[in-house]
Amino acid sequence: MIRGRTIRRAIAALLAALLLSGAWAPSVSWAETKEQLNEVRQILEEYHLSKPDDKDLNQTEIDKMVESLHDPYTQYFDDEEWKSFASDLEQNFTGIGIVLVQENGRIYIEEVIAGSPAEKAGFQAGDVISSVNGKSAKGLSISDLQGKLRGIAGTSVTVGVDRNGKMLTLTAVRQALQLPAASGQMMGEGVGYLALTGFTTDAGTQFAKQLDKLEKSGMTSLVIDLRNNGGGYVTAAQKIASLFVKNGVLAHLKDRDGNDDPLPLSGGGKPYPVTILVNGYSASASELLAGALQDYGVAKLVGTKTYGKGVVQSIIPLQSGGVIKVTVQEYFTPKGRKVDKTGLQPDQVVEGAEEQLIEAYRDSGGTQLSASVGKGTVVINGVRTTHPYAAVQQGNRWYVSLRLAAALTGASVGYEAKTKSVTVSRDGKAFPLKNGDGRLINKNGWNLVDLSVMEQWFPSLTGGAVDGVLKLSVR
Repeated sequence: MIRGRTIRRAIAALLAALLLSGAWAPSVSWAETKEQLNEVRQILEEYHLSKPDDKDLNQTEIDKMVESLHDPYTQYFDDEEWKSFASDLEQNFTGIGIVLVQENGRIYIEEVIAGSPAEKAGFQAGDVISSVNGKSAKGLSISDLQGKLRGIAGTSVTVGVDRNGKMLTLTAVRQALQLPAASGQMMGEGVGYLALTGFTTDAGTQFAKQLDKLEKSGMTSLVIDLRNNGGGYVTAAQKIASLFVKNGVLAHLKDRDGNDDPLPLSGGGKPYPVTILVNGYSASASELLAGALQDYGVAKLVGTKTYGKGVVQSIIPLQSGGVIKVTVQEYFTPKGRKVDKTGLQPDQVVEGAEEQLIEAYRDSGGTQLSASVGKGTVVINGVRTTHPYAAVQQGNRWYVSLRLAAALTGASVGYEAKTKSVTVSRDGKAFPLKNGDGRLINKNGWNLVDLSVMEQWFPSLTGGAVDGVLKLSVR
């Protein structure tokens, strides 16, 4: 998580004080340490078999200083490393703009990025990648295939796809792309869904635009998805939180001397309820935003405990070249809750990506649910998640993820150790499924249940297959 550069001079002074105090070499004075370093450097450059140069030895010295702090968030970057880090932070890459998922040895397109070369070329979610530039994609991993699809901007790649049994050949020209930080859609019954994948420099602006679209579409409640969002810029979190809090603070930032630098919020306020989805990979700026909205009673958190990164870094360019990212403050929520190495506890703990989404939808007032399951994904009321092996066809029977089916019907899943059976329960009724029961199978560690059995137990659930995808609905 990165603040602006307004405190650069002060932090530079702090770093100088740290080095001058000998904090990284306490047994000797600075002058003696410098003399020893120069002497050792000269000997190594003159005699060592590997012929090290100044750059190699400088890098080693810097790495040792940073490592001595035992802080995973303080890092030194040379110019190329910083360029790559900054690009990742802004979610930039060069390619054609598709997201992939693998199931049963086949690699499917999970998502086509809006406005990308892939969208213009006609790629669709659910397509199976069969070849790249005339060479079969069979046996390739997702990372191998991504390597073949990415490349130099302006070059083209030809991809063979299988679309429900129809073979197509599509060509796209690679270009520099930025994954959108914010995307939104209506889930039905007035429930809006807004996913935030990162806190890029323009994430606040993107979020506000998506929120405005949802509000104009008649949204009466909002689900914000911060799962797997590792953070980014504090200023983006501050801008987003200001949309929901009329007068307050995003967090209390405290430096090493205990000085408090609160981040103000003002001007916002919404008339509708908000639910925030979080998990163990929601970190840094995600925790800033979620913690503030939870403290002010603006939002309810659903999911699992967050990562627990409650420290702030500042970016300081070095006059001699390179950049150092330095931990300068620890933050606490508006009510003073500690986040670092602790995380945020959800108001409602729910395991499983689809189960979390279903609970958030219901918590927002939604009652009618639909799901499409297959080709490595599960789509809940239009919101896509990755879940290989969530549905399997065996003969004329379809088996669906037990926990997904239970969540759709509002049932719970438990395990009876005495009878060695899985139990599905709702409204005081329990339905056991013993080990070895043909109605329950296991695929890649997932329990799947015969769909016809769930339909019998819960008549509100109906389902059927279309083009190899299982369609489920609950009313």
